[in-house]
Amino acid sequence: MTNHGTQTEELLIIFQVHYLNTLSSLNTSNERIRDFIQGAAKEEIPETGGYVWVDVRDVALAHVKAAELPEAGGKRFFLVSGHFNNKLLGQTLRKNFPDLADKLPTEKTAGGDYPEGGVFKVDNSRSREVLGIQYKQFDQTITDTAKSLEAIKA
Repeated sequence: MTNHGTQTEELLIIFQVHYLNTLSSLNTSNERIRDFIQGAAKEEIPETGGYVWVDVRDVALAHVKAAELPEAGGKRFFLVSGHFNNKLLGQTLRKNFPDLADKLPTEKTAGGDYPEGGVFKVDNSRSREVLGIQYKQFDQTITDTAKSLEAIKA
């Protein structure tokens, strides 16, 4: 609660709880992982589109830290873990889920690479320095997400 003379302001934040109990309620990022698990990329890996990613758990932690740390006040934070492409997604799933190998692309499957000219640079230094975020690795994020999807029969 903030008191500005005779005016008092109060901030209330409500966090929505999202239960993942059906594959029809997935967001776009998780649909991509589901599609790989179900074999949609076995013959050809689709283009990636956006080449940056972040684990939702890191985003949640950043929200809490931004609300708690005075030094975060008035600043904007770029929450991004790094770059990825769909070929890397397929390789990560194949490495960590050998039982899905018959549904996943191989090293030789076409598509899903970075564009010829490369990708843009990202700078997440402010979120690391001010908020203390230590971003999860791509492998961990994809593996944990795939396990969650398997639990609801992806």
